[in-house]
Amino acid sequence: MLVKTEQLVEGCILAKEVKSITTKPIMTKRTVLTSQHIEILELFLIDEVEIEAFLSNGQPFNPQLLPIKEENRREDSFLQMYFKATQSYKKLYRTWLSGAPIDYAEVRNSIIPMIEKSLLYPEEVFTVYHYTNEEEYIFHHSVAVSIIAASIAKSLGYKKKDIIQVGIAGFLMDCGMSRIDQKIIKNVAVLKKEEFDQIKEHPIYSYQMVSKQPVIQDEIKLAVLQHHERYDKSGYPFGLSEDKIHHYTKILAVADVFHAMTSPRKYRSKQSPFKVIEQLKHETFGKYDLAVVQALTNSVCKFSVGAKLRLSNRKIAEVVFIDSRTPTRPMVRIVDTEQFITLNQEVDLYVEEIIK
Repeated sequence: MLVKTEQLVEGCILAKEVKSITTKPIMTKRTVLTSQHIEILELFLIDEVEIEAFLSNGQPFNPQLLPIKEENRREDSFLQMYFKATQSYKKLYRTWLSGAPIDYAEVRNSIIPMIEKSLLYPEEVFTVYHYTNEEEYIFHHSVAVSIIAASIAKSLGYKKKDIIQVGIAGFLMDCGMSRIDQKIIKNVAVLKKEEFDQIKEHPIYSYQMVSKQPVIQDEIKLAVLQHHERYDKSGYPFGLSEDKIHHYTKILAVADVFHAMTSPRKYRSKQSPFKVIEQLKHETFGKYDLAVVQALTNSVCKFSVGAKLRLSNRKIAEVVFIDSRTPTRPMVRIVDTEQFITLNQEVDLYVEEIIK
């Protein structure tokens, strides 16, 4: 909805990029506004902006300076359901912190509608990293991994039952973090060895929590336990070889790393999803399942000739040619200079995001 700048509050989400007198946007679509963002908009004399009808906490936003109109009840959008799911996970996590067992009925109510919605809007699934923040990373991460893993499973031709179970496993895989000292979880510095050793125990804690619920399927329990295992036996907690790793786990491993690397963390900034794809493909033969990484690649690199992209140098470019062998690095034309660039030949330049 279109809202006056003076009506904005922290947590509003931009539904459309904001431009000033130049063609370059001063804020991108999906930005979650802070007081600093609102101040910048005022400094640029931006009168009004397009925002989502709800805040980043999932609550509806009714501009206080406008009369509230009665509207018919509409189905929640993908983004609204995503924020509701993260808030649901946050509530569940707080109960786990207090020692409460997993309420599997509440888990299913929290994530299955989100999984089903994500299957209808696959193009939205790989943009949720935009909304992850450092303070609430663990809540966003569990929801994001759930829907990313479900999307990959669908791409691989899994049946609906398996897609849902993979998604639930993603949602529950880090529940054991609630059994770790929360000071370590919130640590702003790089972890010490003894702290990281504690973090590495979380798959076991997660497994212990889910294993107490007989209604949770064994496949989900196994995927929760194994989600940090790797083909080259470098994973944890057991250092399993490829033949011992469940096929649900192979999907979770890729979804987990993809979202973690594309999200801002206290010890590093977020990375471009296209750059992350390149790193995953580089490590495929040592750590990850080739088919899973390829399914993720096909989902993320869904652009065609003529598509508009934002590059890592902030330039806007148009795709002119795509090499199927290197889909993350097409040939592009820079919009404002008409310069043609083959990204294969520019190691330090990469695609930041697709502009719709």
